[in-house]
Amino acid sequence: MVSETGLSQESGVMASDNITFSRGTDIQEFYRNCNLFVTGGTGFIGKILIEKLLRSCPAINNIYVIIRPKRSKSPEERKEELIKCSVFDVLKATNPDFHQKLVMVPGDCSLPKIGLSPSDYEMLTQQVNIIFHLAATVKFDEKINIAIPMNIRGTKEIIDLGRACVNLKSLVYLSTAYSNCNRKDIEECFYDPPIEDDEVINFLATVNESVMETLKPKVIGMWPNTYTFTKAIAESIIRKTAGDLPVAIVRPSQVSTSLKEPVCGWIDNVYGPNGAAVGLFAGLVKTGISHAETKLNIIPVDMVANCIIAAAFGATTRTYISTPPPLFLTPKLLLKLKVETVQI
Repeated sequence: MVSETGLSQESGVMASDNITFSRGTDIQEFYRNCNLFVTGGTGFIGKILIEKLLRSCPAINNIYVIIRPKRSKSPEERKEELIKCSVFDVLKATNPDFHQKLVMVPGDCSLPKIGLSPSDYEMLTQQVNIIFHLAATVKFDEKINIAIPMNIRGTKEIIDLGRACVNLKSLVYLSTAYSNCNRKDIEECFYDPPIEDDEVINFLATVNESVMETLKPKVIGMWPNTYTFTKAIAESIIRKTAGDLPVAIVRPSQVSTSLKEPVCGWIDNVYGPNGAAVGLFAGLVKTGISHAETKLNIIPVDMVANCIIAAAFGATTRTYISTPPPLFLTPKLLLKLKVETVQI
């Protein structure tokens, strides 16, 4: 069976030196023999993305996953922690050795060179073909001097890494449908960012915390929080500095439980709409008030992962420099809210 993105939903065999895979879909062929680099791979979307790639694109080589160093745990221990997640249960049943393709790389996207050692950085530039940049601080009210290094400077560093890769095929940046939420209508195009001057951005990242809290309302302006504010700036940086790279930007709306893959209803957090759903289904939330025609822009996490995978393939079809990076607004499940009930 093939999903909407052209990715097989039933692939479960690992590629190895002594296994030959028959020709797959165009997207599967695009990933054949590729080495991938994923930031944010231990997050909600990252786990689903990695599982989908390993299950539906079995001819990939390795997936390098950046992880923040922890004194109490080695990279291998962090890897064991990741593969124990229930999201990989379906994959384990058909391919118990899938973890051999996962390579943990210590680093930190908020630091110069994303915190990689010189040897790891060099290794990635020689090996990696496709980059998925999912890492971000998603705390809506995060302090600006924390959000800027992670969400903005980290994106700059990923672009530099992509440019240094000798065999880069594609780079996908995960943004949000709300990066330009100051507008009533949002299209698949770029908009002017809240701030463009690098000196101002650097100043905001280093300014005294108490001063920043005073300036914050004026700095973010029409943006409701530091998350959307920094995402808008990061998109602009990609537009200005990554024109020579095969880049795509994906803007998902509110990400919720999986629709089909690897199983229906998988989730590992209670953020955003998920928290509201838990309260509703647990009987903790009895009533709520809303406009009768209000629609929630909710997207299942597996559909987001499929879009990210397809976007990497789509990024290779544009002409470098002369054509802006493609942007993809993920499909939306529009759920009407009624005051007396919730229709799902």
